Amino acid sequence: MDTFVAQIPIPSMGATVHELTLIDLDIEPGDSVEKGQKCAEFESDKSAFDFEVPCSGTIQKILVRAGDIVDANSPFFWIETDDASQKHFEVSGQEGNGSNPVQATKASPAAFTAIDSQPAPARVPLKSGASMGGLKWTPKAIRIVKEAGLDPEIISGIKATGPGGRVSGDDVSSFLADRPATAVKPKPAVLKGRETVCIAGIGFAVPETVMTNKEILKRFPDKDENEIFKTTGITQRHIASEDDDVKSLAAKACDHALQMAGIDVSQIDGVIMATIIPDQPVPSSASALAKHLGIPSVLAFDMNAACSGWLYALETGRAFISSGTAKILLVVTAELLSRITNFDDYSTAFLFGDGAGAAVLTDSESGHQLHRLELSGNADHYEAIQRVGGGAKNPIAQAGSDLSDFYLTMNGAVVFKCAVVAFSDIIEETLRRENITADDVAWIVPHQANERILKAVSKRVGVPYERFVVTIGKYANTSAASVSMALGWAAEEGIFEPGDRIIFCSVGAGLTYAGGLMEW
Repeated sequence: MDTFVAQIPIPSMGATVHELTLIDLDIEPGDSVEKGQKCAEFESDKSAFDFEVPCSGTIQKILVRAGDIVDANSPFFWIETDDASQKHFEVSGQEGNGSNPVQATKASPAAFTAIDSQPAPARVPLKSGASMGGLKWTPKAIRIVKEAGLDPEIISGIKATGPGGRVSGDDVSSFLADRPATAVKPKPAVLKGRETVCIAGIGFAVPETVMTNKEILKRFPDKDENEIFKTTGITQRHIASEDDDVKSLAAKACDHALQMAGIDVSQIDGVIMATIIPDQPVPSSASALAKHLGIPSVLAFDMNAACSGWLYALETGRAFISSGTAKILLVVTAELLSRITNFDDYSTAFLFGDGAGAAVLTDSESGHQLHRLELSGNADHYEAIQRVGGGAKNPIAQAGSDLSDFYLTMNGAVVFKCAVVAFSDIIEETLRRENITADDVAWIVPHQANERILKAVSKRVGVPYERFVVTIGKYANTSAASVSMALGWAAEEGIFEPGDRIIFCSVGAGLTYAGGLMEW
């Protein structure tokens, strides 16, 4: 039987579900597949499900990529098949069976860059929709093309698939990828003085008590342990005892970091602390830690950028050292999220754990070098992750009142969609800024948000998942502490080699974004 090329659509989940997230993709152009074979995993606001190939054949073209948010019934992939039941999906003008061979290629990345199909917040002062060369450009697109040493005023032949007919960042990336390699020479980075500092030591600490999923599931007898692991990648977490506090756990992480650095605590100029749940609101946990460590005269303050907090603090410390404000700093984070987790709420009970991490930053030009980190965010999704109680609006829980405001809450669907795109953008922008490729990166050390998010990001940016440092299975999501703990764990395991390029990336409540490069 003659073959033909069919365009298979994104599955429909009914009249009330219009948007799906492509979590995982198991097929590539050129793959021979059998009817009923799993090819992708999707998630809607209501459920996650596997999608099976509707017919046997050969995959010709994939029109989306892992992490994309797509409309139900929109184009998914092309397949060459002889299955007559798919004839109504035939692509006009594309014949199979070798009479008009179809080139098996991946389509250009989808132009979607945020939940509402709007460009991510600009990190440079450019107006969205700026008109250049007769086209409208998003700020991200302008930034990318200028970093490549090109002039958007004179570029021609570029597609504009972004919102409102704008040239998007994905359009520019596709345009640059299709040009001859010799035609694009990225501008060298312009450094204002020395921008790198040394991470001389790294350490982490966790409480002794371990709580497994099985223990939490006693509260949810109708739920399944395998379902929890499939959804989150988490099997256990460490939980603080009644006697544990943020200060003491942070001090243990600092001790490990100072020992690795070979630096006495008396040499420290300051303590920068990232946490969303300090031991007390005033004074800062950094001040409490400085007193505890025996260095009461140093600069000390807290930061709260949620899960991105440690990277925000790390960049602040880097800037302090680069500017001469300090020479040696402790950049610390500690989170006791079990204190603000509602273990009776199935949507969050399994997600969080307790832990701490610390780094010693110095002005040394040798050793593990931290590059400038990029910080940004998207406050349009301010309410996606929050703890309403405990602030000026609702400072104290009244007797008999609802305590739900004093626990962490999360809109999982919004966070998933934002995180996949934001993580990917952070990694890709770091590659461009540092003028390196994905093949040059030895490791990704991400915020440990959700294993499915990280797998989708891996597929989206083209960095194998085996090169992601993933510790969420045993430590769960520890908010600001997660990146430092993953880095500390990997350092203790000895998996880093001298010269390894490591990219950090994080998304936190706010939403806050952070990421960048260090060289081991």
